[in-house]
Amino acid sequence: MAITTITITITSTTMSSSCSSDSMMEDNIQRAEKIIRKWKIDSHSHSTFVSIFHKNNTTEATLFLNSVLTLQSAMHFLSSNEKKSSNLSIAQRLMQIAMKRLEKEFHQLLLDYIHNRQHFISISNLRLIAEAMIRCGYAKECISVYKITRKSTIDEALYHLGIQQYKHSHIKKMITAPDLQNHVKIWLNAFPIAIKTVFREEKFLCDHVYSSYPAIRNLCFTNSTKEGALNLFTFPDLIVAICKRLKSDTLFVKMDLYNSISDQWPEIDSLFSHESISSVKLQAESCLHKLGDSVRTFLTELDEQMRGKMKKSIAYNLVPA
Repeated sequence: MAITTITITITSTTMSSSCSSDSMMEDNIQRAEKIIRKWKIDSHSHSTFVSIFHKNNTTEATLFLNSVLTLQSAMHFLSSNEKKSSNLSIAQRLMQIAMKRLEKEFHQLLLDYIHNRQHFISISNLRLIAEAMIRCGYAKECISVYKITRKSTIDEALYHLGIQQYKHSHIKKMITAPDLQNHVKIWLNAFPIAIKTVFREEKFLCDHVYSSYPAIRNLCFTNSTKEGALNLFTFPDLIVAICKRLKSDTLFVKMDLYNSISDQWPEIDSLFSHESISSVKLQAESCLHKLGDSVRTFLTELDEQMRGKMKKSIAYNLVPA
């Protein structure tokens, strides 16, 4: 779907004296209603969804977003007015219709993002929708749509890289299987792509869509990536846990895993430093320590064994015939 950027004019919530009457608010609401109802989503309709943000609907998208913000300003005025007005309940119902539309638009744009080469334009429109929803008190719905859509996208991307849902019993079978090296190779190939492409791209998207809302930005990145990132580091973590008695055939496996995580550490540190997702960084750090300690322990024991054999050999050669 071709997408173009939209520019909106934010209506001030401070009403002049000429706009302070209920009749003026009614006029504002009626003007907004024409645009909002025009794009009302019919849940019973099976027709193909047509986005307001399609390149041919630039004017309509601008009118719709401006109507939403005008409606929000009217609601703010009416709710702060001591005189109760039926226009407030009308405006609230219209806002629900508008937010349902924006939720759908937000969901569709997020789905299209991965296939859209004009990422800047797509992100700009996503940001406009997110800011409109948050401004109108629908931050929870905006966060929910983002999580549902982007988490499934992240999970699918990791799956296509060959990352599985790693369990203790699963890894235990791998260790004794002849194709352990194949599983390790898949993980080693997938790991840098997951960090430098999948998670970095998601961080970029969150940072730009929610640029005005740092708390929401961090929350959305955590919601979409935390589970997949923790599972990614479960593989080396379980390899260490199950192979406590390191054998020579798994020595190089652990060394490769250690080096792979170590190589990506600057990116890991950058992506997962925020408190809300720091558990990923802590798990990665734990993996490094465990892998390093395991290899060092093996090499120390091997050195001691070789020294012991050398001493026995020397002692044997010194014994008189």
